[in-house]
Amino acid sequence: MKDALKAFWADGDHLTTLLLLGLLVAGSVMVRSATFGTKFAGLAPRQTAWCFVAVAVYFVAVLVPYDIWLEYSYILYGLCVVVLLAVMILGHSVAGSRSWLILGPVGFQPSELAKFASALAGAGYIKDLSHKVIGFREFSILSAIVALPMVLTLLQPDFGTATTFLPIILAAFYLSRMTLGQILKWAAMALVGLVVLFVLGWFTFFKPYQKERIVTFLNPSTNIRGAGYQVHQARIAVGSGELTGKGLYSGTQNRLSFLPAPHTDFVFGVVSEETGFLGAISLLLVFLALLSRFLSTLLLARDLEGRYLVCCAFSVVLYHLFINVGMVLGLVPTTGIPLPFISYGGSSLIGLTLFVGMAANVRAHRFVR
Repeated sequence: MKDALKAFWADGDHLTTLLLLGLLVAGSVMVRSATFGTKFAGLAPRQTAWCFVAVAVYFVAVLVPYDIWLEYSYILYGLCVVVLLAVMILGHSVAGSRSWLILGPVGFQPSELAKFASALAGAGYIKDLSHKVIGFREFSILSAIVALPMVLTLLQPDFGTATTFLPIILAAFYLSRMTLGQILKWAAMALVGLVVLFVLGWFTFFKPYQKERIVTFLNPSTNIRGAGYQVHQARIAVGSGELTGKGLYSGTQNRLSFLPAPHTDFVFGVVSEETGFLGAISLLLVFLALLSRFLSTLLLARDLEGRYLVCCAFSVVLYHLFINVGMVLGLVPTTGIPLPFISYGGSSLIGLTLFVGMAANVRAHRFVR
């Protein structure tokens, strides 16, 4: 352990560490502010506790060389698949989705950890390749690795979380060396698959409120007091913060219960109202710095599996950020995808922290041969 700490101090990614710590502190503060004086006030200490757990998880992810992580990647992946199967039988339903396992006082979503396990398993597969090239066959296998837990998540049914597996597939696509014809073939297959999935979902597992959200997204003025209420109030919160905001614990949209799910899905609305344009932009700049760090690490990674892990971290964090902020601003349909490190929730926090830790791990071991 001493050697690992010395190596981290000498070659570790200290900037990523500081950026993550900053986001965790911001998340803890904003959850406390969003829940202050409400029936959810008791969630703030729990989120702070999850932040401490996330710090511990981050250092475990960083200090254990990623070569060792990859040795056990298939085992971790298999365990996650088994747990996802168990959730379909023993899981606890929340908002109509059987996606939670309850262990005493703690509940967690296995699908959040399954994303990280899928990325690890994919990197493990790449490590075993003799030619170290992702062609059509290799991309197909990597997609299948990700598709299994993604489908199991979809069957819970949890459509929003299932879509967060897609960036992992896109990471493999980005690093692949397929011909133009193969790229067009996969793009056409993906488009057809998404259309079929959407149509199938519309007539089977999409719930009425999900259909209303899609219709409202296409025509926001149709149902402001119904399905469009959340986005309408969120946009009011964003605009009412003006330049400097109303101050922590002082957001009227939140305090007067106009803004739904202020500590989870719409926490960016709370950030914008209480810290204003300057606070919201500052938060987005921290995310931009973290994503830029991932891109820098991508260029420094010593092997293809390392680049794949970093690319997965970049795409997963970017996807969560884009969808959540876009949802609050009314640019994408409303989903249950959280704002990374800011929204309340331990499962998502730990899962995303593992991705960040693994990216920092790749950078810290860039000189190892």
